[in-house]
Parts: sequence; C-alpha cells; structure tokens
Amino acid sequence: MVNSVLRFSVTPRNRLAVAGMLAACAFGGAAYAGNVEPVPADPVVVAAYPSWQGFYVGGSAGFAFGADDRVGHRDPSGVLVTPRAGDLDNEGFTYGAQLGWRGERESRGRSFVYGVELGYDRIDAGESFANGTYTASTDLNGVLGVRFKSGFTSKSRNTLLYGIVGYVHGDFDYALNGTAGGDTIALNTSFDSGGYSLGLGVEHLLSESWSVNAEWEYYDFGSKTLFDADGSSTIATPKYNNIQVGLNFRF
Repeated sequence: MVNSVLRFSVTPRNRLAVAGMLAACAFGGAAYAGNVEPVPADPVVVAAYPSWQGFYVGGSAGFAFGADDRVGHRDPSGVLVTPRAGDLDNEGFTYGAQLGWRGERESRGRSFVYGVELGYDRIDAGESFANGTYTASTDLNGVLGVRFKSGFTSKSRNTLLYGIVGYVHGDFDYALNGTAGGDTIALNTSFDSGGYSLGLGVEHLLSESWSVNAEWEYYDFGSKTLFDADGSSTIATPKYNNIQVGLNFRF
C-alpha cells in the first residue's frame, strides 16, 4: 500500500498568497477595533460663585446717637472754673455716599474679601442745653472718611461679614456761654477735628452688581481746645455711634 504524502511546497507565489491573507486579517481586525466608540466621561461640574471683586459706588442713610461730650469751663489763666457744666449728646439722621474697591481670595471654601472705601456723610445731628448758668450747643455737619474693610463670606459666598477701621475728619459748630467763678465765657465757633472709626457690617448680594448692607460704626474725634476772644476755654470731645443701611452697585 502506497501512502501518499501531500506536501505543501512554499514557492514565491505561495509566499505572496500567505502575506496577503495575513494583511487582510490584520486590516479587518483594525477596522473592527476602530468602530468601537469610547464611553464618554461624566462632565466635571464646577460651582459658579458670585464675585465681590472690583469697584463700587453707593449711598447710605442712618442715625447717629450715643455721643458723650462733657462741657467744662476754664478761665484765661487755665484754672478750671466749672468741671462739668453739662453734657452734649449729639443725635440725628445721617446720609451719605461712598466709592470703594474690593479684592477677593479663596480661603477654606469661603472668600476673604478686603478693600478700601472713601465716603462722605452729611449729618443732621445736634444737641443743646441750658441750665440757668450756661447755655451750650453743638452740631456735627459732616464727616469725610477713609475706611478699610475686610471679612469672610458665607459658604454660598453671597453674604459678607466684615470689620471696619478708618480715619475720619469731622466738621462741627460749637457754642458755650455762661458765667461762673468770676469768669465769663462767650464762645461761638466752628472747628474741624480728625479721629478714628471702628465698626462691624454685613452685606448681601442681590445680583451680580447690586448689594445691600447694614453697619454699626463708632467715631472718636479726640479732643479740641476752643477759646473765646478773651482766652476763656472749653475742651470739646466729640464722639458718637452711627447705625446705617446702604445700597452698593459694583461695576
């Protein structure tokens, strides 16, 4: 019995055929793999927070109270004739305007907001007394101030709690008339005095540009010695508290 052995002879023509088959398989596999679309990744959601940064202008209205100016009387030689003739406690309505700038930085999931503000308040605050020996009066006409404000927002960053420290310059009218200890004082003058302010405030964003605020501020204008024409004197020590509400526009 003769066994026939079939052999596959590798000839140049066979080599070409094998190479063609391998190339076709590779191309087909690549084409199939290319048709597989990648699974889209979930979009990254970035929270959009309101901004406090930039310039702003605004207006305010409030009420001044709690002043404590003790009125004394010295003769021309400096002797204290009357240590306390009475008290002048200014109180009245205030209104004003402000221009400011704020910066903002990220801080532990909140914003740290800082800035400077220039403001002028027109003040209708005055007080007077008459006790049979003396008559006295004072009026605070206006205050120009430069204030530094800084604080932190809420987690939603639409409400700001801040502190205030500033330099203020006030314009006053002052009068004191009376006789005691053999000396007469006849003082009717105007003066201005510089001092400082301290306060607290809260501000809330109504929109991208508009916000409302409420503030308490304490003003201390130091002391000012005032002389009449004959050299008799008194020392004015104006200071008061102010509470106010305001509206700001950021641009």
